[in-house]
Amino acid sequence: MAEWPWARIRGIPGALWVLYADTFTMALGFFMLIPLLAYHLLENLALSVAVVGALSAVRTAAQQGLMPWSGWIADRMDYRRAIAVGVLIRAAGFTLLGAADSVPALAVACVLTGAGGSLFHPASYAAYAALARGRDHVTVYSTRETLSNLGFVLGPVVGGLLSALEFRWVCYGAATLFGMSFVITLAGLPSGLSGAGSNRRVRLRAVVAHRAFVRYCLLAAGIWLLISQLYLAVPVRAASVLPDAVGVGVVYSSAAVVMVVLMVPLTGLARRRWPTGRILATGAAGLGGGLAVMGVWDSAAGLFAGVAVFTVGQILSQPVMNAVVADYARENGVASYFGVHGLALAVGGVAGNVGGGFLYGLTGGWSLLSWAVFASWAVVLIWLLRRPGLVP
Repeated sequence: MAEWPWARIRGIPGALWVLYADTFTMALGFFMLIPLLAYHLLENLALSVAVVGALSAVRTAAQQGLMPWSGWIADRMDYRRAIAVGVLIRAAGFTLLGAADSVPALAVACVLTGAGGSLFHPASYAAYAALARGRDHVTVYSTRETLSNLGFVLGPVVGGLLSALEFRWVCYGAATLFGMSFVITLAGLPSGLSGAGSNRRVRLRAVVAHRAFVRYCLLAAGIWLLISQLYLAVPVRAASVLPDAVGVGVVYSSAAVVMVVLMVPLTGLARRRWPTGRILATGAAGLGGGLAVMGVWDSAAGLFAGVAVFTVGQILSQPVMNAVVADYARENGVASYFGVHGLALAVGGVAGNVGGGFLYGLTGGWSLLSWAVFASWAVVLIWLLRRPGLVP
């Protein structure tokens, strides 16, 4: 049977517990606000859908587009400082979101929110790699994803309670949690936290010139193309087979609960039995298979069955993908590697949303062609991931 890390709880270093607390606090703050933001902009501020979409794009571009350079910066200022500065910038962005009532002010708030994330995200993943020396990286990142999904489950509940007062209190509450992360980071993480000493001299061009890593990033982008359907194909499909919007929320909550319960034991079991390429290939099979199931089985039962298979694929993919990045970096510019990886995932996400939207519009809705394309892409990924030499 898979062994939960809690059985070895005494052996986990204090700094790693601090980073776990950081992850949960940030996830809770993020998910209590972001799922409600579009509703606030549309209903309370009466902005158009086009403007809301543009603001979301600004936030995403500021975060994902800046990641390679933010990771490079994090390798020079050390991960503790980069995380602290990043969460403080995001706290400022969330505070401004609560106070702003004009599009220019909201745009500035979105830039701050995204820029803060671009700085602490690669630094946080690199800090996990630094603190996980001598440990199984997959288990460490699985625990991290579990805590992040726990924040995903609880965040909207907390945000909904605060929104009953006024939406600005949701923003201020989220900003307060990121302020808490600032304190947790500075008080609990060791100074000078980084990889090897050469981190301070690593060049971003050296990361981009690492051909094996770039090839892996292309594969990771392909996997993320499927994962991104969680925010396009899955909700649209859910809306077509479930009676109301509450059902869509139940789908997301169910997936998050499955991830919280199964993430650590399932990835631990796979790690002990299979090589990395086979784990990722199996994850791709779950992602593509889950989309095919919910597409072909046109009912609520088919939707939930498909989401369950899809979630297993996500469980097997995400922590292993992060562990592979840490393995490629080998303590040399780890945040820079995670920054480039983050940009690759953004490209995969954009391709998934644009491609999925094109398929949806091509046939006037989700059709067998759409689901066949997703499944075929998964088959291509499985073939590539099983080839020797493409995944370490």
